[in-house]
Amino acid sequence: MEFGPIARAIIRNKVRFGLIIVQIAITLAVVTNAINMILAERAKMLRPSGFDDHNLMWVRSKPFATAFGERGYRITSAEADLRELKTLPGVRAVTNTYFIPWQGGGSSSSVKVAGGDGTPHQIQDYSTTPGLMETLGTKIVSGRDLRESDIDDDPKSKTSTVIISRGAERLLFGNGSAVGHQLLDGTSTNTIVGVFDPFYNPYGFPIHEYAMFGAGHSSYGGASYLVRTEPGAMKSVAQEIPKRLVALNDGRNVDVKSIDEIKTQYFIESRIIVGGMTAVIVLLLIVTGLGIVGVTSFAVTERTRQIGTRRALGATRPAIVRYFLLENWMITTTGATLGLVLAYALNYLLVTNTQSVKLDWRLAATGIALLWIQTIIATLAPAIRAAAVPPVIATRAV
Repeated sequence: MEFGPIARAIIRNKVRFGLIIVQIAITLAVVTNAINMILAERAKMLRPSGFDDHNLMWVRSKPFATAFGERGYRITSAEADLRELKTLPGVRAVTNTYFIPWQGGGSSSSVKVAGGDGTPHQIQDYSTTPGLMETLGTKIVSGRDLRESDIDDDPKSKTSTVIISRGAERLLFGNGSAVGHQLLDGTSTNTIVGVFDPFYNPYGFPIHEYAMFGAGHSSYGGASYLVRTEPGAMKSVAQEIPKRLVALNDGRNVDVKSIDEIKTQYFIESRIIVGGMTAVIVLLLIVTGLGIVGVTSFAVTERTRQIGTRRALGATRPAIVRYFLLENWMITTTGATLGLVLAYALNYLLVTNTQSVKLDWRLAATGIALLWIQTIIATLAPAIRAAAVPPVIATRAV
């Protein structure tokens, strides 16, 4: 058996082999956590909102005329904008709302169920004119949608009509229906008439699936609209909107941005993380691979006469290759064992101090398997060179 002699050889050269063991351990700990972060960020980027994102755009009316200082004028202007936007060729649906998908935040409120246990729940909270469901590409799954008759733009009103997301329904009512119930928002009472699904909008804290939309115009500080176009009509509609709205009322500027642009901007940080972690992984694997090649090559050079002696005593070439592969496998396994402890320790720190996710044991196991494969690949060339040492080398200089 070769384990004993190999283990003793490693112990005799503990500094050299110790350094590569530590390097392997650090590589496993960092690489597994880096891949874990990459997978978490990719999961965020690939999670669907439930909306027709590719055909959605955000239109922002930014007034500078003094007439917009009067509330009634702003609402009348918003209604005129809606009528004009609906007439544009290629426009499928439009709504007046401050809700913007993928902006990474928005408006929220703390609500309580009327007649409930009084527990407050934080949910996203926006106003909208009817047509939001068709605009987003989602749908009412129970109850009804908002209607024009539900709109109440009186700022002093203490009641409103709302629809909520399925996620909010489950949060607030468990498996029960939310339709017909009321939510208390400060001193206001909101009557739920419908539930919609799907809905996902990333927020600053985990209320991504919880939302409430009340019937009303959004015009304070300038109106905001979501426009859904027919497939392929985005570019032409985006070019036409500023012309039409400014022609309708030239006391403002109009900006247009696609939801895909907003989503891309939202995920800039995630893409930087993915790119940075990928670079770290590649660099560490290259350095570790070169380290294994270097240690094995040095061992081959150092043991040339020993190898020749073994060959002279009848050792076959496969036996010599197996020896070096086994030696490096033992080194890698020792490093991987230490690295496994470091990987979970590092993951604990990341989970405790950041929003990182727990390390899946399957990812760690895959990392160890890949290190073993890397060891075989990195060791193979020097080991084959060692096997080519002729038996006569043992008799030189004797």
